[in-house]
This record gives sequence, C-alpha cells and structure tokens, in this order.
Amino acid sequence: MDCCGFILECPKAALISGCDPNSTYDHCKCFEENAKSNLGPIVEKFVCLSLEEDDSVTFCVRDKEISFVRNKIASLSSPFKAMLYGGFVESKRKTIDFSHDGVSVEGLRAVEVYTRTSRVDLFCPGIVLELLSFANRFCCEEMKSACDAHLASLVGDIEDALILIDYGLEERATLLVASCLQVLLRELPSSLYNPKVMKIFCSSEATERLANVGHASFLLYYFLSQVAMEKDRVSNTTVMLLERLGECSTERWQRMLALHQLGCVMFEREEYKDACYYFEAAADAGHIYSLAGLARAKYKVGQQYSAYKLINSIISEHKPTGWMYQERSLYNLGREKIVDLNYASELDPTLSFPYKYRAVAKMEEGQIRAAISEIDRIIVFKLSVDCLELRAWLFIAADDYESALRDTLALLALESNYMMFHGRVSGDHLVKLLNHHVRSWSPADCWIKLYDRWSSVDDIGSLAVINQMLINDPGKSFLRFRQSLLLLRLNCQKAAMRCLRLARNHSSSEHERLVYEGWILYDTGHREEALSRAEKSISIERTFEAFFLKAYILADTNLDPESSTYVIQLLEEALRCPSDGLRKGQALNNLGSIYVECGKLDQAENCYINALDIKHTRAHQGLARVYYLKNELKAAYDEMTKLLEKAQYSASAFEKRSEYSDREMAKNDLNMATQLDPLRTYPYRYRAAVLMDDQKEVEAVEELSKAIAFKPDLQMLHLRAAFYESIGDLTSAIRDSQAALCLDPNHMETLDLYNRARDQASHQQK
Repeated sequence: MDCCGFILECPKAALISGCDPNSTYDHCKCFEENAKSNLGPIVEKFVCLSLEEDDSVTFCVRDKEISFVRNKIASLSSPFKAMLYGGFVESKRKTIDFSHDGVSVEGLRAVEVYTRTSRVDLFCPGIVLELLSFANRFCCEEMKSACDAHLASLVGDIEDALILIDYGLEERATLLVASCLQVLLRELPSSLYNPKVMKIFCSSEATERLANVGHASFLLYYFLSQVAMEKDRVSNTTVMLLERLGECSTERWQRMLALHQLGCVMFEREEYKDACYYFEAAADAGHIYSLAGLARAKYKVGQQYSAYKLINSIISEHKPTGWMYQERSLYNLGREKIVDLNYASELDPTLSFPYKYRAVAKMEEGQIRAAISEIDRIIVFKLSVDCLELRAWLFIAADDYESALRDTLALLALESNYMMFHGRVSGDHLVKLLNHHVRSWSPADCWIKLYDRWSSVDDIGSLAVINQMLINDPGKSFLRFRQSLLLLRLNCQKAAMRCLRLARNHSSSEHERLVYEGWILYDTGHREEALSRAEKSISIERTFEAFFLKAYILADTNLDPESSTYVIQLLEEALRCPSDGLRKGQALNNLGSIYVECGKLDQAENCYINALDIKHTRAHQGLARVYYLKNELKAAYDEMTKLLEKAQYSASAFEKRSEYSDREMAKNDLNMATQLDPLRTYPYRYRAAVLMDDQKEVEAVEELSKAIAFKPDLQMLHLRAAFYESIGDLTSAIRDSQAALCLDPNHMETLDLYNRARDQASHQQK
C-alpha cells in the first residue's frame, strides 16, 4: 500500500469521503506515522503528570484503580457528562466500579491517556481496538473517529485486512472497513477466492453488514461480479455476488442488469430453468435483450418453436439490428439460417458468430480456402482468440502448419493460458505439436522473420514471431515491450497492458524499468508522471527508449515552434543511441511527422526516405503527405499505392489514399476501407457529406445511421445531429446531441448545436 505521492493512488486520500475529479493528479499530504508504539513506555511517560486531586475520579477494574480528571473524561461524551455531573449517584462518588463494562485495565489506562493527549497512535493495535469498542459503547465520537482513522492507516496487506475488517464491521468503523476493502480490491481476482473474503462479500448478511458502514453499493458489487465472471463465469462465487448485486439495486435499470447477468450465468451453468426465471424477470422489468436469453434457455429445454416465436416478436416490435437476426438464425435451418446470418452481418458487421458459422459451413463442404477467407474478413479488423483458434484449425485442415503455428502463437500473446478445442488442449501443447511439422527457428531466423513481417505490415505475424522469441527466452523485457506495442496497434488494450507490466517486472536495470513505468503511466493518462520517469531514466543512462518516450509524450500536444524544436532534438538524440532498425524506423517516422507540422517538408521527406530504407513500410504514408503538401498529388497517390502493394489489407491505407484522388476514386477507396474495416468512421462521414452536398438528405442520414447502429461514435452522432437540424427535424437533432454529449460532455460544437436546437424547438412551440 505504498503511496506514490498523488491523490489518485494514495491509500489514505482514497479513504476521504467524496471525489473531486480535478484534483486526482494533485499531490497528496502523506506523512510518516509511528504505528507500532506499545503501551508500557507511554504510561510511564505520563505517570509523572500530576492530576488535579480535587477534581479526580477513580475507575476500578477488579482490584486495579485508574485515576481520571473528572472534567476530561466527562468531555468524552454526553453519557459520561451526565454520569459524572448529572443526577446519577456516580456524580457524588470518588470511585466508580467499571469491572462489568467490558474494558480491561490496559484499555482503561489508555482511555485516561487519551483524555489528556487526544492521541491513539501511542498504543498498540489491540489497545486501539479496545478503545474503539469503548468509544462505541459510550458514544465517544471524537475518540471513535481517531481510532477509526488510526486503525485504517495500519492496514498494510490482506492478512491485516482480514483481521481488522470484522472489527470494523462490528464497531461500524467506516474508514477502517474502507481501508480493508481497498486492500482486498487491490488483490483481485485472487483475493475473491479466499474463503474469508468470500464470507465478507458473498454471505447472505454481507450487504447488510457493509451497508451499516456505508460500503454496500451497486457499483461495488457490479465491479466484483464482473471480476468474478471474467475469472470463472460458472462458479458459486459469481452466483452469490450477482445475488448480492440484485440486493443492492436501487433503480430499475440496476435490477434489470443484475437479473440479466444471473440469467447468463445460470445458462452457462446449464441450469436452464433458473436461467428462464431470471431472464423472464429481467424482461418483465423492461430489459429487451433478456428476451434473447429467454429464447436460448427455452431452446435448450426443447421449446424450439417458442424460442423462434420470441425472437420474431422482437424483430417485429423493434427496429431490426444485427444481433436480432443472429439470434433468430440459431433456431433456423438450411438456407433460412444463412439468410439471417448474412443480414445480421449487413446490419452489424462486427458480430463474429456469422463469420465463424459461414467459415465452418464452407469447411464442411470441402472449401477450406474459402472458409479461411471468410474468417479473415473479421480477423483483419477485430482480433479475438476464438476467431484465431478457428483459423488455426482451418490451416491445420489445409496442412498449412506454419500458418497454424503463427495463429496459435498470436493467440497465446492475447491470452497466455488459453485452452483450445473446447478447453481440452492447451495452446502451449498445440505449439509443441505444430513445431514437429515446421522447421525450428533459431534466434537469427526469428529476427529475419520479424523484419519480414514488420515490413509487410503483418502485425499478427510480427506478434507470433515475438511470442516465439519469448518462448525461447522468456526473460527478455524488451520483447514484452515490443509485444505490447503490437497489441495496442491491434486494439487489444488489455493484453497490451498486461505485456507492458510484464516488461516492467522483468526489466534487468533501473533505467529500463523506469521507461516501462513511463509507458504504463502515459497509457493510463498520467502524462506528467510518465514524463518524470523518462527524465529520470535519461539521468541514469542515455538510451533510445528513454529519449523516444520523452519525445512521444511531449509531441502529444499542440506543439509551438520552440517545443517542436525540442522534440526534434530528443528524437535525433534517440537515433544516436543503439537500437535495432525496427525502432529506429519508428523514430524516423515520428521525426518526419514533427518536421511536417513545422513546415520543414524537405527534412521530413529525408526522414521518411531513410525510414523506408530500413524497411519501415508505414513511412510511405508520411511521404505521401509530404508530396501532397508540395502539391504533387499524383506522387502522393502513387506513394500510397506502394504501401497498399505491401499492405493490401490495410483499411487505413485505402482511407488515406482517398485524400489524394478525385471523388469517384476516393469513393472506391473508401468503400474498400469500409469493407476491410467497418469500424472506421471517416468513410461513412465522407459518403454522408457527399450525399448531403447532392441534397440527398434522407440518404445522408441513413449512411450515418448504418454505422451508428453498431458504433455510436461522437463525430458521427454530431454530424447526424447537424443534418437533422438542417432539415428541420429538431427532436432528432436534440436526441443525437444528447447522445454525443454522453460520450463527451465538454464537446463544444455539440454543446452549441444542442443549445441552438433547443432554442429553435422552444420558439416553434410558442
């Protein structure tokens, strides 16, 4: 529970009620506390302090006496004040028996010290716990708060948390419980399967006990249930957490979500009657998606027609979307099944099941290459382990063991413990089997293959080669780092972060570790801290990666001329440091981009040409931009064509080439970009704008609506809102503006459009 010095990651700052989003990156006010002092020396230290004999009172615990200053103990709480100065007999006595009030002699001595010092950090944890109980029993709120805060600061690991959380729950110590929860949450997912932790979160009285200290919330249990489902969807822990999630639901949408997820878990557990119950309850509450779950559960218990009828009713009562036709295909046969799946892909090309089904169907017909081409259609823009696994099996069927090995290695980079063939074969074991059918790769072979895949813009192939290199030498942190860069390029953020953390953990030197920490901080939004790590790494050793990181961070802003010059100097310094051609090609490419921003086109051109000389193929794109800015349109178009010759499946290259051609050729390139990667939004916006220019307003809105149905992008929502405003459909303009503002509440253009549309609508109503 070390504090890094900033509020966002400070354990103590996290215990303070409330949150100011603007202060999360500010420095916290941590200070060292001496938490392990014991009672003996403290009592001796204060024994010399004189008591006011005339105003003293003695409390007895069996045969031991402890003297107090009457007004000081009376000031602890209203009950003590009433007892010592009110109409009770104790107000007249000099000695009061405390033997039957559940406090020890040591505890009572600690109370006496507290009355004179207002400190609890002088005592051992056991005594502070006794003070907490004493404070609760006699309503000593200030003492309770002090004990609560001090005990919260002592929670350092999961053992401490498991011991202290029961005391916190029993005594309703909010900060102590929060501190214990903080430790337990930081140890997820492993802590979730500790029996003691399960009892804290999963038992039938768990939510009530946590609610008593203000920590039973829908968000807490939603988070815990998501972690549990990701770890093991069918475990009893997952079920119990989802049941607690339902108990914490205070709004209708929360209850719908909890019921739906319980239905999903019961379905996975093959408890179909229970699944039907939960799906039906969620659907009755208004959760339309639960009807699809209900249909699947009914199908599993033999009610096929009922399932088909249910999905048909969804299609007829709501605007059709891809998932509806995908669901209906499950209950169709033959040609009708294929028709539904094709329409599902047309409405939502991001759904993976239709591609997988069509690939398997072609495989069963003996069309192996056609099956591979079908699954390629989704892998090229949406990488997932299940699609890679299917393609690996298809390559095995085609006796293409090298390609099967590539896909299996890439799959293991995404999920290292993946079990293939319905959980029967580990990915590592399949790699061993496939290695018997391909020539083994030496370290030199791996580097040659990596350069070849990199220059071909084959990110999956590059990922596979690096994973093979890691199998041969798992301790190489720089390989983990390269793997993380490729995974980011493939939009696999979670796997990329895992690799980056492994790179940090396996780093062999301080300066290398600082670089990887810098990337982790940068990728999680901590720009200033990342910059600090880069500078510290440079101060230890001047390396390519440290200079590159610092330049990359500084370049990620609107650079003024002075800042641009500094970034150029950093990249030039990086290029002087030892590194391989792959990284130097990237540095030259980045340097060319900075030169372009500064208007230094000749220097940019030299950078891109030098990058191409060392096989950095993506530099074609930068060079094309230089030619375009020099008004050499044909040269720019030709340069992008060279890139497409090497990266024929690059949607971004087709999209970029469209900027250097006439409208008809641009339209063809953008259509190809959409075909290769339907998630890219620029082609839809371009086509919609062209239709709007041609005064085809309805078609323009439909073009945007096609993409928004499966990717509600900010820019597309804003553009459609603007189209609606221009044709006088203010209700739709306001709706789309509101949706866009949900994605970015501070988007000024959308805010202006939203306010303008509302004003116009209010004037029309008047």
